[in-house]
Formats: sequence, structure tokens, C-alpha cells
Amino acid sequence: IRSALPVFINNIKVMIVTSHFRCHAIRRASLLSGKHNWTQRFFSAPTAAKATGGAGFLQRLSSFMAGAGMTALVTQYYIHHEIVEGNKIMLDKQKSIEKRLAALEKKK
Repeated sequence: IRSALPVFINNIKVMIVTSHFRCHAIRRASLLSGKHNWTQRFFSAPTAAKATGGAGFLQRLSSFMAGAGMTALVTQYYIHHEIVEGNKIMLDKQKSIEKRLAALEKKK
């Protein structure tokens, strides 16, 4: 932990310096463009752009179909895997029962 602490502190210093220069670059660009918001705080996050209507019906439908198809494929794989494993277990049980039955028949 002691060896990681100086690296961690150095990373924090780098982040502080980078964010400081980034904020100055943003402020300088906004002053030069003439679109400076004087009420905006120095470290505040930029505002998101307005939504233009979102995804259309066909895009939503195709996304749903892709998700449903992937879910069906994964489910089919897991069901097949479970059936194969279950068959192996049942065959092993059947073989052990047949061995015990054969042993009982030899005794008589």
C-alpha cells in the first residue's frame, strides 16, 4: 500500500492540473466565440443538447427483435446443455440399477 500511495497522489495531481487547463481552454473558447454564459460556474458540467425526437418505431422494433433473438438463442443453448447433462445422469443411474439387478439375479 505504501508503494501505491505516491503513485495515487501523483495521479491526483495530474488530474487536477489537467482539469485546470481544460477549464481554462473551455473558458477561453467560449469567450472567443462570444457565447459565454456569465452565470455559469467555473467547474460546472456542460449542458446536454436537446433531444431531436429519439429513435423511430422501426429502430425500436429491430432493436427489440435483435434482443429477443439473442435471448432465445442463449436460452436454447442452456436448455440443450441441461438436457444433455440430465441424460448423462439418468443413463448412469440406469446402468447402476441394471448392475444391482444383475447381481441380485445371480444370487438366486
